[in-house]
Amino acid sequence: MIKKTAIIIAILTAISGCKSLVYKGNKLYEAGMYRQAAEYYSQALAEDPEDLEAKQGLTLARDKLIDKGLIDVRMLRLANNYTAAATRLEEIVRNQAEWQMKPNGAMANTQREELDYARQWLLDEAGSLSNTPYPDRFKLFEHNHRHLISNAQLASAMSSYYDTLSIQAQKKCDTLAKQVSGQRFYLKSFTEKYCLAWQTPKRLTVDKQDNSRYFAMNIRERIDIGLRFGNSIKGQYGTFISDLNATFNNSLWFYNQGAQQLSLTLYADADYYRVSNQHIQRKHYQQEVERTDPHNPDKTHTTEVTREFAYPVTVYDEKFDINISYEANLASRYIKGNASDSKQNKTRSHQADFEQLDITPLSPDFLNLAHITEKALDGLIEQFSQDLTLTWKQNYCGQALGTNKGENILRCAKLEPKHDYINRWFDQHFGVKYADIKTLYGI
Repeated sequence: MIKKTAIIIAILTAISGCKSLVYKGNKLYEAGMYRQAAEYYSQALAEDPEDLEAKQGLTLARDKLIDKGLIDVRMLRLANNYTAAATRLEEIVRNQAEWQMKPNGAMANTQREELDYARQWLLDEAGSLSNTPYPDRFKLFEHNHRHLISNAQLASAMSSYYDTLSIQAQKKCDTLAKQVSGQRFYLKSFTEKYCLAWQTPKRLTVDKQDNSRYFAMNIRERIDIGLRFGNSIKGQYGTFISDLNATFNNSLWFYNQGAQQLSLTLYADADYYRVSNQHIQRKHYQQEVERTDPHNPDKTHTTEVTREFAYPVTVYDEKFDINISYEANLASRYIKGNASDSKQNKTRSHQADFEQLDITPLSPDFLNLAHITEKALDGLIEQFSQDLTLTWKQNYCGQALGTNKGENILRCAKLEPKHDYINRWFDQHFGVKYADIKTLYGI
């Protein structure tokens, strides 16, 4: 493995300086690195869809990938690892459909042979899964092998189990529906979508309002923005308020049927001052002049004299302070955030232009108030978003996770879909993981 990795690194290093994507693909193809070669050919075609050499290279590389994949399938089957063999063959058939390729010759014979073995395994597996109390396992199996099932013409055979599966799903829906009541809004939504997917629609009722969520956020502002310059900062603050509201409305805490309004206090303090003073800058330089010889009026000589160039310079001193914070009581938890910055700057300007001393007009380099403000406000938005997320997790992914008949499981899953307890719960009740349920039903 180490030797193979070293070879790959050596090849990639050797071609790193080459400009032609096709050339790189060719070198990787020659080295047997067909997947990487295909990536370079694809990049070349993205730049030039009519590149004939890239098209040919991509076709050859994909042929090799399929050929190698079929060898993998056979080796897995001979090792009695039928599940892995079917998974690998599914990948091959899916790629062929995506790439619009059909096997031919010896490759086609091998694929037909492996498809026959896979066909029998699919039938056996479907029969086994249909006899469990978990109809979603069958659905997931069917989804994960949909290309094989299609190629093996087993759609009709799969559908023969649907009546049995529907009966099992109906039982599952009835069990879920009995748990829906009161404040179990997530369980209601999940159950209705799940049952509808199994063509057993349920009309369920819960309380009119969700006491744990909010229908709006009310911002109480404590603002002191005393800017002498750069009043556009006030405009940025207005945008920030809109973004703050949008962050809340996009969070899990917002719900049109929420029973509460979140009260958030916002403190904003920004001040900027600039003072200037002017002084005369003096520079000396040497200049050659012709002067009469004091001993002989008819003669002159060249001499250097020191001259002075004086020009006015304006010096600016500026300082910008911004401090913005929030606090709120969210679901009985106190949250707060703060962002601040303080910048000082000294800068100069003048209009002098004197080539002999390399003096050119100079503009002042003032603080970029908009950039400083944007950084602070964006930081506070990020803190607020994190507080919303953390508080949701604290409420539903902690000790309360296993309570409330699955309601908290579903709430926590919105942020922690890979949580071990959540997936154990789904495996216990549905025989599959939470991510599988989302894949199957878009829940």
